[in-house]
Amino acid sequence: MSSVVTFPHSRSGEVEVQPGIQTVSRPVRMLYSVAETAELLGLGLSSVYDLINEGDLPKVMVGTRGKTTRIAATDIQAYIDNHRVEVQPSWAI
Repeated sequence: MSSVVTFPHSRSGEVEVQPGIQTVSRPVRMLYSVAETAELLGLGLSSVYDLINEGDLPKVMVGTRGKTTRIAATDIQAYIDNHRVEVQPSWAI
C-alpha cells in the first residue's frame, strides 16, 4: 500500500511514496542556493555548477549586482522529470 504526498511542482501535483520510506518535510520555496540544490539532488557542488554551465539547469541571478546564483524550484523539478529513466525488468527483454 502506498501513500500520496502532494508536491506543488510535480507535473501531476502528487508523488506516490511507498510505506516505510522516510520522507523529509521541507518548506517549499521558489528559489534555492546552489548548495541547497546539490543537497536536494544528492549531488556535489561542482556537479551542480557543471549542470548550470552546460545549460542543463537554468540559474537565476539575484541581488543588487546580480552576483547571487539561485535555482528555481520549478527548474529543479523539471531537471528531475527530464532525466527520469524507466528501466525494463531484465526478464522483459
